[in-house]
Amino acid sequence: MPVLPSEGRRIALIGKGGAGKSTTLAQCLAYWSSYGVPCIGIDTDIPGDDEHGTLYEHAQLVDLGAPVYPAPAIHQIRNEAIRLTPEKGLGALDTGAWERKAGGPHIAVLSSVDLAVLCMQPTRNELNRAASVLGAIQQLEATGAHAPQLVILLSMVDRSAASADDMDVTLSEAGYTVLRSRFHLSNGRDGLAQSFGEPVRVKEDSEMDVLARELLDVVAR
Repeated sequence: MPVLPSEGRRIALIGKGGAGKSTTLAQCLAYWSSYGVPCIGIDTDIPGDDEHGTLYEHAQLVDLGAPVYPAPAIHQIRNEAIRLTPEKGLGALDTGAWERKAGGPHIAVLSSVDLAVLCMQPTRNELNRAASVLGAIQQLEATGAHAPQLVILLSMVDRSAASADDMDVTLSEAGYTVLRSRFHLSNGRDGLAQSFGEPVRVKEDSEMDVLARELLDVVAR
């Protein structure tokens, strides 16, 4: 396992609703914990009457191997992320559907982490969101604020379609860093799409094992 610095590292998963952010992070927390990496989750997504399935709700139903904290006030996100990140460990922030607006939680989240992972379905419409996220990071840089490294995780990928390979090439040619790992769509009874509220079954060399290790390698650099 990569050695993280004494102050730890922080990572955030961002993207539109339904892109698999909470599911991915629930899985990764369990895997990171199984590797012996100290880690915590912070859920910055405040659920409404019609919104369910957050990371915090998942952690209330089953043990994910690491504590998950509910959303702090927006102005406290950075301080809480720094305070709660374990020594030589990972603080992982989950987010709601991406919005780039003043006073919203996403800019506060981006300024709090070392690595932002954009969970993106491989469609042309999602390229606009990639540009919006990059613009938000550039805005932080322009104001002298802390800005994270950005990588893209192609998510909800249809194994039988070539769209993910095509999108990988398009994004790479545009200068984005695309993870080798992908989150494939799986709606079967035992698939990840149905895993909310279920214990994570850590399995060596599984898709999520490979993703958790790749994210750990990237954030440790």
